Amino acid sequence: MKLAIDYYPFLNFYHAGPKVFLHRLSQSIIKNNFCKIHSPYLPFHDIALYSVYHKNFFNKKFVLRVDGIYFDKKNTAGDTIKLNKKIFDSINRATGVIFISDFSKKMVEKFYGKLLIPHTTIHNKVPLDIFNNKGNNYRQKLGISKNDKVLITSAHWRKHKRLNETIKLLNILNEKKDNEYKLIVLGDNSKKKLAKNVFNVGDIKPSELSPWYRTADVYVHLAWIEPCGNTQVEAMASGLPVICCNNGGIGETVNNASGGIVVESDLNYKYDLIDYYNPPEPDYLKVISSIELIFSDLNKYKNKINYEEINIDLAAKKYVDFIRSL
Repeated sequence: MKLAIDYYPFLNFYHAGPKVFLHRLSQSIIKNNFCKIHSPYLPFHDIALYSVYHKNFFNKKFVLRVDGIYFDKKNTAGDTIKLNKKIFDSINRATGVIFISDFSKKMVEKFYGKLLIPHTTIHNKVPLDIFNNKGNNYRQKLGISKNDKVLITSAHWRKHKRLNETIKLLNILNEKKDNEYKLIVLGDNSKKKLAKNVFNVGDIKPSELSPWYRTADVYVHLAWIEPCGNTQVEAMASGLPVICCNNGGIGETVNNASGGIVVESDLNYKYDLIDYYNPPEPDYLKVISSIELIFSDLNKYKNKINYEEINIDLAAKKYVDFIRSL
C-alpha cells in the first residue's frame, strides 16, 4: 500500500498538535516498514490520510482523521455552522474516518449524525525513544529543591485551556502548604511574569520536551472539553502521573494507560453549543485532593503507567491496518 499523509514531507516544520502527531505517525510507519509513505501533492499513492478537511488533489480515496469539531455558540473562532459544514462535507467524501477519541466520535454523531462509512477510534501516542522517564532534567537549572513538589502544564494557550485557573490552583495549594508547590508552564503565552512560584518557560521544540516534563513530578491538565491532544501523553511517557478534568477525550488516554486521575471537576458536558472560550472554574478542592493523593504515594502512581499503551508504534500499526482494510 502506498499511503499519502497530509502535509508530508513538510510535517517537521509545524508545531501545531495535529501536525506534530502526523509527523510522529509517519516516522513510525517508515521506521517499522508498515507501508510506503508518499506526499499528497503528487499522484503516486493509493489512498491518503487527511487531517480535519479533505485536500483531494487527485480524486483518490482518502481517510479523514477527525480530532474535533466546532461547538462555540459565540462563533469566537468563526461561524461554527460554516466551519463544521466543511468538516462534514469532508466526511461525506471520505472512504473512512479515524477519530482521536470516543469523545470526538460522540461530538460528530451529535452534530453530523450517524456515520454510514467505516470508522474507528485511535488515541494519540508518542515515540518512546524521545519521550521516556530516563535522562536529564532542569531542576538544578531552575533552582528547584528536592523537597519542592513540582507541577507542570503545557498547551498552545487559549482561554479554554485554563492557564489562569491553573495558576489559581497553585496559589490555593501554596496557601495550604507554605509555598511547597512550584509550577512549570510550557507553551507560548503573553505573560512574562505569571505569578510567584511559576516558571514560565515558553515554547519548546516537540523533540526537546521530555527533559522539561522530567523536571516535574505531576502533569496538571485543566483544559476544558479537549478532544484529546498530545501533551498528557508526552507527560505520561516521560514518567509523570497526570491530573486532568472529566470532560472531553483527555481522560480516555489517562485511563487507558493507568496514567493518573481523571477528576470530576466540572459539570458533565451535554454535547451542545456552549460559550467555549469563557470556561467555568473547575472544582479546585477536588483537583487538590487528587494532587495530594498522587503525592502521598508518587512512586506507586509512576509505576502504574502502561508505557506500551502510549507507544506511537502501536498507533501507527492501527492506522495502517485500518486504512489497508479500506
